[in-house]
Amino acid sequence: MTPETIPFGWRPATGADVPLLAVLYADAAASLGPLVYTEEQVAAWAANPRRDPQAFRRYVLDHDTWVAERTSDFAILGFCGIDFDGERREVHALYVRPSVTRHGIGTEMLRRTLQRARSSGARRFAAWATPFSRPVFLRAGFEWTQSFTESFAGVPFERYRVELG
Repeated sequence: MTPETIPFGWRPATGADVPLLAVLYADAAASLGPLVYTEEQVAAWAANPRRDPQAFRRYVLDHDTWVAERTSDFAILGFCGIDFDGERREVHALYVRPSVTRHGIGTEMLRRTLQRARSSGARRFAAWATPFSRPVFLRAGFEWTQSFTESFAGVPFERYRVELG
């Protein structure tokens, strides 16, 4: 399926969105995590918004985060955030509701995010990708530059550095 299959609007995230985005984030971890992560990793990832709600709020609102809403009922389908500070723009979030993955929504959100950044003069981009987001970044032209294992909530996770431009 393509993004046209599920039309969505695109708007900046607000403080009112944060609780819904926290649920989407935790659902993505709990539903998709077991495909590539251990039980311990899934639990650490899914608990993140509950563990520190203020940090999750900053994760969403301290960056240029936009929300994809289904046009038929305004249900939130995903969100993507980018940091506009500095020479290289850092993509901080790329999450899609588990029930609508593999419909091109993540790819389209990333495309719109990069397009918005380019219109403000950005030419270089980077992200720390997961096993889920890495293919989306690679299809968008990012190159995989390194793998890195780091602790998140006391649990080791492998992440992938990807860069574009």
